[in-house]
Amino acid sequence: SDLRRVDNRFLKSHEAIKEKSLFFNTSEQEQIERLTSLLSKENLPSIQQRLEEQGMRKGFACLFYGGPGTGKTETVLQIARQTGRDLMQVDIAGMRDKFVGESEKNIKEVFSRYRKLCQNSEVMPILFFNEADGIFGKRSNCSGSNPSVEKMDNAMQNIILQEMEDLEGILIATTNLTNNFDTAFERRFIFKIEFHKPDTDVKTKIWCSMLKDISADDAHQLASHFDFSGGQIENIARKRTVDYILSGKYASLDEIEGYCRAELLTGRERRSIGFTR
Repeated sequence: SDLRRVDNRFLKSHEAIKEKSLFFNTSEQEQIERLTSLLSKENLPSIQQRLEEQGMRKGFACLFYGGPGTGKTETVLQIARQTGRDLMQVDIAGMRDKFVGESEKNIKEVFSRYRKLCQNSEVMPILFFNEADGIFGKRSNCSGSNPSVEKMDNAMQNIILQEMEDLEGILIATTNLTNNFDTAFERRFIFKIEFHKPDTDVKTKIWCSMLKDISADDAHQLASHFDFSGGQIENIARKRTVDYILSGKYASLDEIEGYCRAELLTGRERRSIGFTR
């Protein structure tokens, strides 16, 4: 359609998302599977219809929160791929404008464009606010060092709050924010999933998936010694691959542990077995 051509730069097709195996702790895994099932093309229309029949809001606003590298963004991509839904991704920083009133217009336009996409799409797309830490923080009393910026952010937040109240589609936001979260936003998210760092068993699976040639015992040793997120493990796997491309040989377990220590920047996060420091 004309709309899709005009707005193509804002959309990520679900068909363009590469399949990726993700590993989570049991609690997160169960919640993600449940949400994916709810958002499926088979289930969502009937769920929304029944909500509407009971006089309830039929929009689905979901929040993924937790530390960096825990898989929040990739989970959104995989949910989109599995449910056959395109993503309309919002660039929060790009919406802020130095001219008074423009930022508010920008955020209104995002929701207006999303509503049009929903009307013109066979399958309802997902509105995706990635790394939205700043926008979901507590609203300011505008008495700080830059009251005009604080006032603009408050205005943007108020618009988003109202749009979430009126939402008929699917909104997913990710944030590293764990404190200073505005309760007005919290109430509007029907699903809130906290992403923790993986436990030892999950880290072992991640190591095995990232480094195909290492043994299960070596993967468990790395998982036991280093308290890494999945993103950190991926960094190390990429570095090992780069070194292989340059040298023609894969790094040994000792060399991988060297990568791990370098990834930490300091030794403070390292966990050793059998003794304490």
